[in-house]
Amino acid sequence: MLIAVLSDCHDNIWNLEKVLPKLDKAEVVLFCGDFCAPFTLKLLAEGFTRPIHAVFGNNDGDVWLMLNVAKQAGNE
Repeated sequence: MLIAVLSDCHDNIWNLEKVLPKLDKAEVVLFCGDFCAPFTLKLLAEGFTRPIHAVFGNNDGDVWLMLNVAKQAGNE
């Protein structure tokens, strides 16, 4: 199993957009915190359609909205 480990995006969607195509062989993503805003999680969920396991970091913002974004993507 190929696992991609990401963390500390801090809303840098430009770098996230660069890395998403490189995740095509990964079966799962482990995200170790600091999306910061829900739109970063949404971009990851739209760009990687397989399972994503994530934890909150010390710079994540609206936890309620991020949980709703995760739910819409099929994760809880």
